[in-house]
Amino acid sequence: MNGFTRLRSPRDVAGLFARRLGLFLVVSLVTAAAMGAFIVTRVPRFESATQIEIDVHRQSPMSPVVALPEKGDQGIVGTQMKRIASRTIAARVVDQLGLSHDPEWSPEPGWLARMIAPTTIVSEDLRRRRAIDALMARMTVERDEVAPVVTVRVASRDPKRAADIVNAVADSYLEEASEAGRASAAGEAGVLRRQLDRLASEVTAADAALADYRASRGLTALSATTGGAVEQQAAALAGQLAAAQSESAAQQARAAVAAGMIASGRGDGFSEVVQSPVMTQLRQQQATVASELAAARVRYGPDHPRVRRVAAQADDIAQAIGVEQARVAGSVRGTAQASNQAAGAVAAQLSAVRGQQAAQTTAQVGADRLARIADAKRATYVQLAQSAARSAQEGALPSLPGMVIARGVPAMEPSYPKTELLVLLALLAAPATGVLAVLGVEAFDTRVRGSRELAALSGASHVSSVSKVSGKVLRQIDRRAKPWDYVLAKPMSSFAESVRAVRRRLAFCRGGRGALVVCVTSSVSHEGKSTLSASLARTMALAGDRVLLIDCDLRRNGLAELLPDAPEAGLAEVLEGGMRLDEVLVRDAAPGLDVLPLAGPRFTPQDVFGDGRMAQLMARLREQYEYVIVDTPPVLVVDDAVTLARLSDAVLLAIRWGSTRLETISAAMERLREAGDQPIELVMTAVESRATFTSSRDTTYYLSAASGYHVN
Repeated sequence: MNGFTRLRSPRDVAGLFARRLGLFLVVSLVTAAAMGAFIVTRVPRFESATQIEIDVHRQSPMSPVVALPEKGDQGIVGTQMKRIASRTIAARVVDQLGLSHDPEWSPEPGWLARMIAPTTIVSEDLRRRRAIDALMARMTVERDEVAPVVTVRVASRDPKRAADIVNAVADSYLEEASEAGRASAAGEAGVLRRQLDRLASEVTAADAALADYRASRGLTALSATTGGAVEQQAAALAGQLAAAQSESAAQQARAAVAAGMIASGRGDGFSEVVQSPVMTQLRQQQATVASELAAARVRYGPDHPRVRRVAAQADDIAQAIGVEQARVAGSVRGTAQASNQAAGAVAAQLSAVRGQQAAQTTAQVGADRLARIADAKRATYVQLAQSAARSAQEGALPSLPGMVIARGVPAMEPSYPKTELLVLLALLAAPATGVLAVLGVEAFDTRVRGSRELAALSGASHVSSVSKVSGKVLRQIDRRAKPWDYVLAKPMSSFAESVRAVRRRLAFCRGGRGALVVCVTSSVSHEGKSTLSASLARTMALAGDRVLLIDCDLRRNGLAELLPDAPEAGLAEVLEGGMRLDEVLVRDAAPGLDVLPLAGPRFTPQDVFGDGRMAQLMARLREQYEYVIVDTPPVLVVDDAVTLARLSDAVLLAIRWGSTRLETISAAMERLREAGDQPIELVMTAVESRATFTSSRDTTYYLSAASGYHVN
């Protein structure tokens, strides 16, 4: 359980800050003072800025001229930003402006360093490195989100110094980049010259190889035209070959037909035979002889010599017809053979032309390949020659990677510190720190501030609360008045009413039986147990009870101020047998209250209360009084409290409101349980009133809030 468990309403929160008002104010004031000192001790700094436009299209002469994408532009800008923020540029500016001897940029060693090494001499190199480090730490380089523009900012105590430094950074960057560009261009020019010499040799070698190849293959400048004529000749021969092959096939077919018809005796059906003049004449003669033969046979008979002579003549004509048909068939076969031979000649000629064409094509392909190689080397040579000319031109002229579009000017107002912002932060941080301090303390605070927290403890039978009486109120009665005097002076006050609530609870515990012995103790000292004992005893006496108040705190003698005069004897003397009880009893100002005091503090190793004499005394006192209030020492400090609790009927454990911790109360109750099973009543003392935001869940709140019921 901690302080946060008590925060159940806005009033509880208000009560928390009312209780912790001192802590809140102290922490808030300390925070405000610290931030005020921080603001006052800040040295103003003035910021100056310059803007440089980066040439994103500037490329190396050896690189091809191409359009760069947007991301490429950003990459170039990023590279130039790193160059601007480099140590090289910072060193140039430091040397140029002499910042190594400026105390702002290269301060002298501090007092602690001088005390440790008073004779140390700071070298020039160390001063320079300090100045460079300081400049790099204070310089910021930013890029524009849209345009290739870089902004350089530098802050200094002197506004003019800040402007000079930022302009020197821009100038040094451009100068360094120009020098690097010229050196790069010179280096690239040398590389290009060496490459040009090598390419010139390669172009010459390629042209020579092409010329040698053409000569070896018999190719000339007219090879392309000649190649076209060969292709035309091959096309013409292909046509002729097709026609010759067609004609040969037709003639062979005619020869085959003619041979077949003649062999079958149908030679007259062949067109060449029919069209032959010899055959026509022979057929006419055959017809005439056939007619004469027929007439002779009719006239002379078959065996007549004239018939035989005419028949022989007919046979001769028939034989002549067969010879003529054979001649015609041979002529057709000869024509077919001639056509076939002509087709073969054309085919041979076409094959020769195509061979010539293939050789020429192969040779031309090789020549074209060599020509392309030579052309490529020549084009590379021309491109490198142009790059070399451009590099030479850039090496001769100043080459800048960008230009300054806005130079730095001295600032009118300091950029640091932002006093208004720091003051606002101080106004917010001071109370916030106070709140955090209050909450942090409350988070670990286990001190009791409410009866509900005590009710959860194991073994606590009841919880009562006794309100606090302020010193101001007591001084109205008497300068040396105590709370138990307030009970007599103001018996109808809220304080007396809260004590009567404790008396009522004890009356319930008594339940009409005999005397009730009440042990009043606390966990540790300064928790109000003696005040509770005396106030409770007087309240009981005012209520008409016969009460005895015994001071058993041998070492502190807490009730000594209750009596008007210091007693000469008391409880110790009675227990020792040196005095009688009635001789040491003191009548209190409250009627019905007797006090058994102590003559003074006593430190003794003897067990004063555990040897049986205190038990015998208690038995006698039970017969004479209704209530016996025993004021004992703190239970966690002196062991006498446990012994006296064992002799009592009830135990009141005083708990100071806002002071005693829960773990302390638990330890005290654990000790008291060793005394027996007596009921342990928890009584919170010095409970704050409504003015300090007591929780409305506590009964004391209503005691202090009542109007017209109490006379305070």
